[in-house]
Amino acid sequence: MPKLQSTEDGLIYVKASLINQMKRPNNLEGAKSFGKQVIINVNHIGFLSHNSDGIVAFFMANGFEISINVFFDQAEQILRSAKAGRVDEIF
Repeated sequence: MPKLQSTEDGLIYVKASLINQMKRPNNLEGAKSFGKQVIINVNHIGFLSHNSDGIVAFFMANGFEISINVFFDQAEQILRSAKAGRVDEIF
């Protein structure tokens, strides 16, 4: 199972065990307990950067911050692929 995966539809699949933290009232515990991938629509991502703890994070348009344990270059590659509608995987 890939750590990160983009689809032609502009979706990003993130392996649940990679997610460090998700800040907002509705948290990620349900997805992490089942071990399912978390799906992010690329059109809802405001920007990709490092959060205040120095961890790579997707900052969402709705205010969520999804920090993940991957290298910045890997997250950037998947983000660009999803925006371009290309299938890509990071193992």
